[in-house]
Amino acid sequence: MNIILTGCDKNTEWQLPWFVDNFKRMCSSTDCKLAIADFGMTKDMREYADFSADWTIDFQSDGGWFNKVRLFNSTFTMFNEDAKILWMDTDCEIRRCPHQAFNHIEGNKLMMMVDRPWTEHGSPWTPQGNSGPWYNTGVVGYVGRPLILFPWMKECERGVHRGDQEALYHILNEDPGARFTSIVEGPATYNMLRLDREQDRGPDDPIVMHWTGRKGNEEIKRQMAK
Repeated sequence: MNIILTGCDKNTEWQLPWFVDNFKRMCSSTDCKLAIADFGMTKDMREYADFSADWTIDFQSDGGWFNKVRLFNSTFTMFNEDAKILWMDTDCEIRRCPHQAFNHIEGNKLMMMVDRPWTEHGSPWTPQGNSGPWYNTGVVGYVGRPLILFPWMKECERGVHRGDQEALYHILNEDPGARFTSIVEGPATYNMLRLDREQDRGPDDPIVMHWTGRKGNEEIKRQMAK
């Protein structure tokens, strides 16, 4: 079973109808199912999620921005153990069904795409290491419960990082071998970043376009207004 998983709270739920609409237009029920995690939605949006998804997951753990990493640690109890999960942030635009992304998921590893802007220029909030690239956490594929998920969650809970991407990068720099044992790099077409587009690089017609940041939000609102 292939499952696309997303989630939001009251602050980002405005993106959810746009995300779901793209999913329903591009993916059939035979390609993959949709699961939506409720990280603290309003009542109206929760009702929308219940109507739109194959599963709606109650997950209001007060985890803030790393709610999704806590969720990753729990999904193995919610679905069949062989279910393949592809997490997408709600600011990801599904342009074609990403069903072939599930073919890149391996046991005990996270399938992720390289964050080329941060790999080349670093993060404004985290010292740049030298053990390998950054991975963008907006799209993450996995099956079961890869071992790296628990230390990633605990690193988030320390509260010293700006976000879950920085926490994962810290772990991978502390243990460079984890890059080989815990990460499999997927094709960039499944998570093309807005900055890649602005810098005119990456796939010409990505399957998933990730509209990050303030400018990305403006583009999502522009599309929703059509």
